[in-house]
Amino acid sequence: MAEHSAPRPGVPGLAVAAGGLAATVLGFVLFGPSAADPAASGWWDFAIVVAVVVGIGLVEVGSWLNASFYRALEKSSLRPTIEGLGAVALVVGVVVLGNCLALYWMGGSGLPMVGVAVGVLLIEVGLAAEHRVVVRGCTSPSFPLTMIVVGAGVLGLAALTFISMINVRHYARLDLTERGFYRLDDQTVKILQSIKKPLRIISTMVQRPGGFGAEEFRNFVRQRTVEMLDEYASRSPYVEHIRLNPYANPERADQLEEELKIELRVDSVVFAYDGKTKVVEFSEILTEPGFGQEAPQFKGEEVFTSALQELVEGKTTKVYFVVGHGERDINDYDRDGASALADLLRKDNCEVKTCELRDLPDDCDVLVIAGPKTPLSSADEDAVREFLDKENSAAIFLLDPVSGEVGPSGLEDLLEERGVKVENDQTLVEVARHEVLPGIISTGPTVRIETTDYGGGPAMMMGPPHPVIRDLKTTRTVYYLACPVSSTTPSRPSPFGPPRGDPFTAELVKTSSRTYAKTGFDPADLPRLRINPDEDKQGPFTIAIARGKVEGRRQQGPPMSPPPPGKFVVFGDSDFITNKYLQRGAVGNATIFRNAVAWVAGKEYKIGIPPKPLEQEHTIDMPSEERTIARWATVFVPPFHILVIGIVVWWLRRK
Repeated sequence: MAEHSAPRPGVPGLAVAAGGLAATVLGFVLFGPSAADPAASGWWDFAIVVAVVVGIGLVEVGSWLNASFYRALEKSSLRPTIEGLGAVALVVGVVVLGNCLALYWMGGSGLPMVGVAVGVLLIEVGLAAEHRVVVRGCTSPSFPLTMIVVGAGVLGLAALTFISMINVRHYARLDLTERGFYRLDDQTVKILQSIKKPLRIISTMVQRPGGFGAEEFRNFVRQRTVEMLDEYASRSPYVEHIRLNPYANPERADQLEEELKIELRVDSVVFAYDGKTKVVEFSEILTEPGFGQEAPQFKGEEVFTSALQELVEGKTTKVYFVVGHGERDINDYDRDGASALADLLRKDNCEVKTCELRDLPDDCDVLVIAGPKTPLSSADEDAVREFLDKENSAAIFLLDPVSGEVGPSGLEDLLEERGVKVENDQTLVEVARHEVLPGIISTGPTVRIETTDYGGGPAMMMGPPHPVIRDLKTTRTVYYLACPVSSTTPSRPSPFGPPRGDPFTAELVKTSSRTYAKTGFDPADLPRLRINPDEDKQGPFTIAIARGKVEGRRQQGPPMSPPPPGKFVVFGDSDFITNKYLQRGAVGNATIFRNAVAWVAGKEYKIGIPPKPLEQEHTIDMPSEERTIARWATVFVPPFHILVIGIVVWWLRRK
């Protein structure tokens, strides 16, 4: 029996196939380094694709030229070995190509390009070794159906790509965190959507590698800031957020500095709008810890929106604090002064000054009388009455209970005429828990009132919360030596339940039921403070009331009294705005007063945004390299490996 000589491929076919492999290698050598550069043009990627297509095509042409070799291979003992090695090369090539492409798309490193080249070469070698199977598959009756399925898959992939491109340009983000950690306030969204000129936001929040402890926390705040500014940019086509690393891109930094005429510093945010700029430093986006807070809170949205308001609004709101009767002084930096409050109002695009009622300026937008200790004269009362009778007047009154050095303000009758009664003959006392010694908790009466109860009152039961307290929710406010205030406007009957209060009056802050009102309290008796249930009236009580028409709210039926000509808010305390509270982290106190100023001034879009705690999110913080590997192992690897398993199963079933 004659022995069959081992089949050998022809030289022309081998030359063409080798040329295909060379074209692939040359494409990656020439264009691979440029394609791995993040700043390079996409032309290099296209050149590599062309080289791969040409390489695979030449390999297949070379295989067709060696058709006699494959026919002779049918009866050769080398066929199982060659086809087995080809199958292994094909599977390994798909795995290597898929995984390295995933790494290349996720990072800027050029190293995965080497793996991509190896994967393509293995696939080409595998196709050459499996050419007999390829030919048999192409000539089988099921080949047209297979091509239809493949074509449908390609069209489906193209449709998915098109939808993804639309999604990138037009998308909506959904915040599912418990406290809306990543959700922008409605007022912020309204301001962003009202912008009709280009706004550029340049953030220089540079991550510091290898940070631990305080630096790790700062890195988290930097990341949170960048994410929030990205959300700002997504809300308006006129807003552009530029992430800038001055160290890595000094040319771009110099260009922006020359355009904006400012110095760009690291860890800052610059807002540029209509030829004006506003800079926010890193220290401004965190609150100072205090009153039991475990960590500073994030107030980035509040600060950023305030800066944006200042640029967009242009005109400042003039707020005048009355002096001459022992009121809280905005120029007093001691613990009982109000200098910290004045600084916060200036950040809200307010011009804060002092005045005497006899010389009340005509340009006064908001009048503030904060804790007078001596009565106002009749001339001063007439000045306040004349101011409140003006159309669109705006005022805030902070009145303390009559005790110790504090006497009647002289405004009680005037305010009662306008629907608000100040019961300054009573002092609020709360039964609360306090720490006597470290680790020792005691329960007893205190004149320091803490509350998270807002809204309420018959007038507000059927509608949304009042703008002043709408966003406070569970934010805590703290008061000291406060007195109750109440509404004197008549109620009107309701066919659906109890009588409704006046729609122009809203209770803002309420105490708990553990609060009592003591009559004739003297602060000197504070160490001997006791509650007498038989004499002291039990709460809850109201500490703040707003009076005035709320914009955009429909009134249910005719009111029992005419609306006031303007707006005003009455607080039964003036201590809550002093430095001893605001500088120690009582963010709720600052927020509610700033909200009151914005509301009475008719600028509800400036309603303050309360800070949010940073520690509420439980996330795994990993270095960028580990995040890349984790994303690769969980997002990209399973689909490719499932594809490989499917190919292997299909191959075994064909066998």
